[in-house]
Amino acid sequence: MASRQKAKQFPDFIKIRQWLNSLKRYLVAGFIVSASALKRLLKTISKHQKLFLVLLLLLFLTLVTFAAIAPGTHTFEGNIISQEMSFVYNGQQPKRFIENIRGIKELESEGIQTLTFTGKFQSQLLPQLNQSKSLKIQLKDRESKWIIAPANPEVTSEIELNELRLQPNTKVTELNYDFYRNQLAFSLQRNPKLDLKNNPNLLKLYLGEQSIKIIVEGYELLDSNLQNQLDNQTPLEFILNPDNQEFNLEIPQNNDIYITLAKPAKYESEQWFRGKIKTKNVQFIDVDRNGSDLRDDLDVSTIVEGKIRMVGQEQEIKQNQFVMGENPDTPLNIQLIRHLQIVPKKGIEARFSGRTKQIQIGLDQDFPVSRIQGSWLDGVLPRDAIIALFSFGAATIPNLVSWLFSNASKSASKP
Repeated sequence: MASRQKAKQFPDFIKIRQWLNSLKRYLVAGFIVSASALKRLLKTISKHQKLFLVLLLLLFLTLVTFAAIAPGTHTFEGNIISQEMSFVYNGQQPKRFIENIRGIKELESEGIQTLTFTGKFQSQLLPQLNQSKSLKIQLKDRESKWIIAPANPEVTSEIELNELRLQPNTKVTELNYDFYRNQLAFSLQRNPKLDLKNNPNLLKLYLGEQSIKIIVEGYELLDSNLQNQLDNQTPLEFILNPDNQEFNLEIPQNNDIYITLAKPAKYESEQWFRGKIKTKNVQFIDVDRNGSDLRDDLDVSTIVEGKIRMVGQEQEIKQNQFVMGENPDTPLNIQLIRHLQIVPKKGIEARFSGRTKQIQIGLDQDFPVSRIQGSWLDGVLPRDAIIALFSFGAATIPNLVSWLFSNASKSASKP
């Protein structure tokens, strides 16, 4: 049985070997013919200087033409006003993001964190707290929150946000300003693979010298004597006369922050955000979620207006249009947000820069209507010079090729 199988396989091996030998002969013959033709052409050109110069010119124009067509990566800049935006901080060191927000009417923070207050307490719900000089509270889950506000809403608030410092790879999402509520809101998200406890985001507040009201929900009191006196399902509310006006809050995990101002934001809002934020994955969209199936999610543009420029070209961005990079499903590669500020009655303005091969703009992410794309030559010459060279090369190359082969054949036929 084995001998019959070998007999069947043997003719197939012979056919494959014959095919390989034939292919080898064709390749060798083709190489010899090509080498011979190239040798004759070079020999002819070496005898005729004019043909050599024409060949050099043809090669130069061909390279210029391809360089004017081949896409290149270029720096772009722009400014966009949006109702909401998000980005990932891509720096290597902690970065000061927000500062000097004064006259805070109410500050609300949601997420897992530990709070420590010191001073004189007043609480009707928990009278035992009135005898304490310090209180440590653990917010247990993502839905936990605490609210701080002046105890007397009629007086001018002294509560200030001195500084919010971001750790590398922190994602800032849903950054927006509600002009009706006079409220700045955003969410901080951390990568769970990082050592979050040793690298928390840091929020620094100034509480002022007035009494403040604090409300806590979803908590656990770390003082066992106080913990036994209270049902954790009941929100804890108390008045505090702080010993220390400086209050530092470490935010190790995901957290939502809402800052409501006593007055509308005006010129002082230009000083809220620090510039030169190294970024990645910058987006001006809001995800409309109407169900549990992710396939039902709908991206909605939050852009109000804007402009973007690259390689001497500028495009205006209209309301509700999307701005994409080289592919419709990837965001534009914005690497640096140079400036952020609140624009009254419009939204948050971001001035930015980055590098890309192509910018796409349109009301639908899958069907962009405007594009900015630069060639490799755009990084070397002005746009007008490129157009002139490309037009000259496109018109000249066919004539040079025709002239070159015509004269080369004539020269080769002469004895």
